[in-house]
Amino acid sequence: MNPISDFSHPLRHRAAIFLPNGAAAALAIFVVAGPAQAADVTLGTTNGIGTSSFESATSWSNAAAPSAGNAYLVPSGLTLRTPADSAVDHTFAGDSLKLTSASLVYKGGTNNNVISVNNLTLDASLVNNASNTSTAFTLGGSINIAGTGTSTIFSNNATITVTAPISGNSGTLLLQTNTTTGRQVILTAANTYTGNIQVTGNSGAVLTSSGKLAFAMNSSAGAYNSITGAAPFEFSGVFTIDLTGAGTNPGDSHQLVNTATIAENFTATFAVEGWTKIGDVWVSPNGNYQFIPSSGVLVRVEPDVDLDGLPDAWEIEYFGSISAHDGDDDPDGDFSSNLAEYNAFTEPDDPASFPDSDFDGLPDGWETFYFTNLTQGPLGDPDGDFSSNEAEYAALTDPTTRVSFPDADADLVGDDWEIRHFGSIAACDPEADPDGDLFTNRQEFDSATNPKIQVSSPDYDLPLDGLPDGWEVKYFRAGNESLEQTILHTDGMLDSDGDGSTDAVEYHAGTNPKDSSSYPGGTAAYWRFEEKTTGLIEYPQVATAVKDVTNNGNDMMTWADYTAPSHITTVLDDVVTNTGAMNGSSLVFTEVDGNRYTSDNIYTSGTAPINAAIFNALTVEASFRPTRVGRGQGIIGKSGNPTGMAAPYQAPFTLKLNAENHVVAGLIDGSSTAREVISVRTVSADSWYSAAVTVSPTQLSLWLKAPGDTNYVLESSLAISGAWYPTEFNRVWVIGQTEYDPAENGGFGGYYSFNGEIDEVRISPTVLGNGKFLANVASGIEDPDSDGDAMGDAWELEYFGSLGQTAAGDFDGDGTTNIVEYLTGLSPVSGSSRFAGTVSGNTITWPAKAGVSFTVQRSATMADEASWADVATVVATGTTATWTDLVPPSGKAFYRIVLPTP
Repeated sequence: MNPISDFSHPLRHRAAIFLPNGAAAALAIFVVAGPAQAADVTLGTTNGIGTSSFESATSWSNAAAPSAGNAYLVPSGLTLRTPADSAVDHTFAGDSLKLTSASLVYKGGTNNNVISVNNLTLDASLVNNASNTSTAFTLGGSINIAGTGTSTIFSNNATITVTAPISGNSGTLLLQTNTTTGRQVILTAANTYTGNIQVTGNSGAVLTSSGKLAFAMNSSAGAYNSITGAAPFEFSGVFTIDLTGAGTNPGDSHQLVNTATIAENFTATFAVEGWTKIGDVWVSPNGNYQFIPSSGVLVRVEPDVDLDGLPDAWEIEYFGSISAHDGDDDPDGDFSSNLAEYNAFTEPDDPASFPDSDFDGLPDGWETFYFTNLTQGPLGDPDGDFSSNEAEYAALTDPTTRVSFPDADADLVGDDWEIRHFGSIAACDPEADPDGDLFTNRQEFDSATNPKIQVSSPDYDLPLDGLPDGWEVKYFRAGNESLEQTILHTDGMLDSDGDGSTDAVEYHAGTNPKDSSSYPGGTAAYWRFEEKTTGLIEYPQVATAVKDVTNNGNDMMTWADYTAPSHITTVLDDVVTNTGAMNGSSLVFTEVDGNRYTSDNIYTSGTAPINAAIFNALTVEASFRPTRVGRGQGIIGKSGNPTGMAAPYQAPFTLKLNAENHVVAGLIDGSSTAREVISVRTVSADSWYSAAVTVSPTQLSLWLKAPGDTNYVLESSLAISGAWYPTEFNRVWVIGQTEYDPAENGGFGGYYSFNGEIDEVRISPTVLGNGKFLANVASGIEDPDSDGDAMGDAWELEYFGSLGQTAAGDFDGDGTTNIVEYLTGLSPVSGSSRFAGTVSGNTITWPAKAGVSFTVQRSATMADEASWADVATVVATGTTATWTDLVPPSGKAFYRIVLPTP
């Protein structure tokens, strides 16, 4: 403790005596007076925004700036702010600063300042990094935790690095971190504090290699201090453990770190001062105690003469002597040391018996060796080689790299990849090229592409043009050109067919870059998230961080690092099934509960054309994988509040999840009326779903493709009056967040933020048919279509023996084109198998294929095309489809069934 902490000293004087050398030197005595009185100085009012008493006289009881010789107090409920941003560090000039139920707030700007306070006492008080620019700062000096309450160091808007040693033995120290990752509390000093420590938040805390944390066993109270909470905590420094008062009976234990809730990481530089490391366990100098980082437990053990961490009796039982093996050894080769096996009560001489604290069938030692933690599961595939962790463990391969994989037939192609794509190991010839993209199966395995889809292939162009070489082979290869010759035809920026769309845009849209009649003109915006596969999107406010692949100028951005979603390789499928475009990345969004400003989201720039677009019809599609359920979550929406502050509240457009786990689509229609449709089915966490919302002038519909569905299912429809609200509300589109009506606030203005992955978001200014939705297998993509006629090659070969037939042809002359026979599952070589309907009463029945969408139209006269009107949309569930006109018009009526064709 500081011996002058109470600052109630009488007047003191100091004498300085100077005795210079030399005969002529005179005796000079100087008396230097100290301060007139060492006094307590109290902050009278809180520092508001833009004010600081840290170096000024503002609000101090002595009306003077802090200075040496005074003790400064910040009483309950008040805040002391640091100076505004500057290029210099700041040191509090007083002898000490004590906060009692008060706050010290850092408000620096873009400079990473050091704020030093000598003899800073926190008594149930808060140190808060509230930098508006998310700038870290360093807290220097010295800190004492006093009282019985909780004192907090809060890395609110950015990291706090604490170089000040922390002392004290009472109360609780809370290391509170923001739910945005990367905002940590970092401890670098040799701390002697022996009160309890708690840690919270996504960012967590770090004890650096220079730092220390102290633990003391209290023999009189039978208590000890510990670290608890629910957050990451990296331990790279040193623990000092005072064993005075620790349990003396074998089996007595003390939970120093609650590893059940803390995501602990004891790194290679971690140590217990004066103790010996054996395997992953630290052993006391006398061998009587062990600290086990994986469990966070200090335990009293049985006698251990050779100090190897293994009780002598246990060694003799399993190995016959105490000298046969040490605690670090692993005689059964299960990645678990003898010491780990001893602590887990497993058999050290049986490879099938190993520590498995998370009960996932993988040895803890194996998981720790490869992943440094136990978060991986048996079915995970972190290296993307299609072999699960349990398969890699059984094969003794490395689960963290694609170049190490189970390969029973030694053909340099992963066994599980072969089984996935070919059904068995034997069915895959590593040198074959079944999809005709000029890449062998082995090359496709090495590149993690699909060997049965021609347009899913590596991209070997230098520089990379973003086009799979197999796609270039499909559309640009002439004769027997080599791959090297073929990829010279386009760099993606060309418009090879002169239809106004570059070849790259046609690739993403799934259209033919060599056919001017095939063009992607029906898409307003399309965000694929293929910019990269890992890491945050570019920030802050980088206008092109997320590309609109239509080149329509609707790129998206994010505000800052704390709102930036991350790229991740978790995707619905490795290709977009309706376009054939490769799919290697989605975006993962994280919500900060109750704070829309720090939750992940991306949005169009203020000048994006789609912000001001008025739609006469609309289709919005998105695939998503929620990681949390039971709460409202926004997938995509257009900002704004056209209906004002009167119920019912609705944004211009939203696609979201409600708290009951239903998918919801809402909009303001042409009559300025709030409309909403809700899915019949619910969604579950950690599963992929694809939703499509179609809006015509008369109908709002919600489609959903859930796990197990072969096609989208129409969940709900609602009659509306106009596809879009009549007065344009020029506002941005947002992914990962939508506006909603918060009932508890009694007005519009709440926000739903998403938790999980979102992928393949597309907006089209037309009503797309079911077969055109992105995640539908409308073109039979697993059945390659090398001639680009929208009919699968295998189907053509089965019926025609070659690929020579065209989509518009009618091979069997029955009046039904080949493409219609293909789409409806009919036989193109049988005249009796044709697209024709039958009528029974008011019910029409016609041939179909499950998942195919048809439009029923009606006319009273058939006078011209304008006389036909849509009356229903029917999605087939089997080999036939039916529709009944429940209210037929009086007199005669004519009906036709329309099937959209590619």
